[in-house]
Amino acid sequence: MVFFLIGTTSALNYSTHENQTTENPTQQGAHVLPSTLVLSLLLIILVLLSIYCLRFKNHRKALVTSVDKKIPNGFLDEQGEQTVVLLPRSPSPSRRYFPIPLDSLEEEYRVRSADDGKLFREEFNSLPCYYHHGSFEEASREHNREKNRYPNILPYDHSRVILSHIDGHLPSDYINASYIDGFKEKNKFIAAQGPKFETVADFWRMVWEQKVSTIVMLTNLKERKEDKCYQYWPDQGCWMYGNIRVAMEDFTVLVDYTIRKFCVQFQAGEGTRAPRLVTQLHFTSWPDFGVPFSPIGMLKFLKKVKTVNPSYAGPVVVHCSAGVGRTGTFIVIDGMIDMMHGEQMVDVFGSVSRIREQRCQIFSVRFFIFSSVLVLLLTSPSSTLQMQYSFIYQALLEYYLYGDTELDVCSLEGHLHRLHNTRAPNDRLGLEEEFRKLTNVRIMKENMRTGNLPANMKKNRVLQIIPCTGLMFSYTELHTFIHNSLLVFPCRDVEEYTKRP
Repeated sequence: MVFFLIGTTSALNYSTHENQTTENPTQQGAHVLPSTLVLSLLLIILVLLSIYCLRFKNHRKALVTSVDKKIPNGFLDEQGEQTVVLLPRSPSPSRRYFPIPLDSLEEEYRVRSADDGKLFREEFNSLPCYYHHGSFEEASREHNREKNRYPNILPYDHSRVILSHIDGHLPSDYINASYIDGFKEKNKFIAAQGPKFETVADFWRMVWEQKVSTIVMLTNLKERKEDKCYQYWPDQGCWMYGNIRVAMEDFTVLVDYTIRKFCVQFQAGEGTRAPRLVTQLHFTSWPDFGVPFSPIGMLKFLKKVKTVNPSYAGPVVVHCSAGVGRTGTFIVIDGMIDMMHGEQMVDVFGSVSRIREQRCQIFSVRFFIFSSVLVLLLTSPSSTLQMQYSFIYQALLEYYLYGDTELDVCSLEGHLHRLHNTRAPNDRLGLEEEFRKLTNVRIMKENMRTGNLPANMKKNRVLQIIPCTGLMFSYTELHTFIHNSLLVFPCRDVEEYTKRP
């Protein structure tokens, strides 16, 4: 839009001074360019101010009106409820959100998704911004500031992970990491920022001291050409990080994630400790913008994390770049799935509110820092976080409706036998019930926009069978549409499926 305004302004100046250019080209060349730049700059400033005012007005309006509207969830008044205070900048009173029974989850998701996710935005904006009694004294000390990837993403003093001191060094017990409770499980997770070059040794020291067996990584090393996390492991062989020796044992690359296994051993002057096996599960399918196309990959990833982590291990370390957005998404989905099994309901709002008392800025807009005014025009951090928040509901609904459908080859025969010999409601066979679930999968029309374009309609043999835009194969250099879909299997090879020409 900025370039369009500059081009329009230049065209106007050219048209206005066309006659002057003919009469006196030297004088015109000396004055038109400065005047064009000045007018363009003024227009850009006016546009930026207008957009800022509109966004601020809409944001304040959403915060105020969210208190007056009630989200129906089919939950009785006498049942438990979650009450939190709105963001400090809103003078409105507290709003109550109730846990959602599983039999109401599908309807609740539909209601919240209506009007472009309006009720999701209202619920998200009603989350408490921070823990009023939290302090950041240790994280704010001068000698610890360089250990923080972002200056305003700091661990609370009451929930931070405390390392042992190293002799001969300044206070060395600090790392940007926080304990997070799971569902009815104290300190199940450690939410951490992505290690920096200066903090890699501290990271592995934390892994060793906390008896960590599983590391969950939810970011790539670089995204949008920005450093998100320092590579804190060796590709092969072994490296020493402080007193911790880390050796690569094995790795497996799958479609949505990579599994790396390390042999970790403490080596110091007082002696060598017995080595331990630490498994890193690196989710690689999170896009640079927004959220994954489907929650299926994340659910399979979460299942693998639960399978890999031994019962005797310490907390599971979860990190992205800042340790708040994607990290919070993963932790909440895990807790809500456990709540599904234990209490037959979910409480996303309450869960996010509680973990915000343990980790500052979880799902908070305040942590984003804009590098330039132009980024403000192109990127909306609040919308990204709202997408992550609604993605939690999407993942929970997927899990509730379809469950875990992944099978080992050795258990396939037994599973088929059960499907043929069990009866579902309405006296349907288990196999028929499973097929019925497939026919109830909602088709998102916005995912088929490319195939529905007028220029592409004639290329579809059956108008009801159109490939999803996110999984479509196309020749981008020719700007052409081809009726192909990509089906991805547990490897990097890709199969193409297409209709008959």
